[in-house]
Amino acid sequence: MTTILTTTGISLFLNTSRKYDIKEPTDDQMRQYLRMEPEHASAEANSLIQIAQPDDHLVLLCTETSNAKKCAELLKEFFTNRGFKYVQAVELQFQEKEEHIETQGLRNLVNTLIDEIEKARRKKQEVVINATAGFKAQTVYSTMIGMIYHVPVKYIYETFQRIVTFNPIALDWDTSLFLTYNWFFQWLDEEPRSQREVEERLRALPDSDKEKIRSMLSAPDENGDIFLSPMGEALRQRFARETEEAEEADWPPTVEVKNIKDKIANSIVKQGHDYPKGTKAACEKIARLPYVQSIIGDNFVNSPYSRINHTYENGIVELQWTEDGKAARLIVHTTAQGRLQTRKVAEKIREILGIE
Repeated sequence: MTTILTTTGISLFLNTSRKYDIKEPTDDQMRQYLRMEPEHASAEANSLIQIAQPDDHLVLLCTETSNAKKCAELLKEFFTNRGFKYVQAVELQFQEKEEHIETQGLRNLVNTLIDEIEKARRKKQEVVINATAGFKAQTVYSTMIGMIYHVPVKYIYETFQRIVTFNPIALDWDTSLFLTYNWFFQWLDEEPRSQREVEERLRALPDSDKEKIRSMLSAPDENGDIFLSPMGEALRQRFARETEEAEEADWPPTVEVKNIKDKIANSIVKQGHDYPKGTKAACEKIARLPYVQSIIGDNFVNSPYSRINHTYENGIVELQWTEDGKAARLIVHTTAQGRLQTRKVAEKIREILGIE
């Protein structure tokens, strides 16, 4: 059983209008054309007839215009009459206004797709996105959500009238920026923030990180406020989901070491003058974790923040410890295996060091 999420436009309305050479086709005219020639009457019907089986769950994502809602209802009726037991129309906050699409429509589309994907997966169902119909922006963002959430995306290639499938790339999206700058994204999410406030917060960050964060922010709205962009929101939600999955993961195996200082590199234990004050004490807190194997020092950077820089699937957690604007980069080797266990360890390190 598969849940098929279908962006739904007004192709039924437009095609019926052309078929009967009238400006405003009636419900009965659209219904009849859909029943007699579904592959010509509706892009959604044409694609779903090729993709779906009667026991699949069809979710029709339609905009809030009257024609779009009517087309979705007629499609729901059509597939119900063909023996589909579960057909649902879900209304999007998506209007045919450029400013609305940019500020609300795409964000709502992203949130709705993610919500429907998560609901289907909780039911242990496979998920497919059918992005044949709707606005072009919906097709683009639906495809990107499919890639981020590892969901295949299908659409009709019109020239040949056949289904084309974009399978998700077998790579994990890097959400470490949300781990590193958790404090910033939490602050941004608390209430509307002006462009001046955002730039003030970003000022102290490394240039490369500033640009990465800016790429996930919206342009200022009519009130001058900045939010996460639709794709920034999608990646943030993916990060939140990874955090939940990491919490459910098992703790890594224990390392049998009698003296925790044996886990810490000599250069740190001897507290060389280059290390920020408190580095040794921070390393001792980390070393007490039973699944930490070793801690070694890396290069130094100027930074006002202590933070988790990155996690790796082989169990390595990279972080920096900062005092008085000087930061020591530390590489923590653990017994964690895989992305989720390593994230679980990283969150524990952040907790015991009091890193935001």
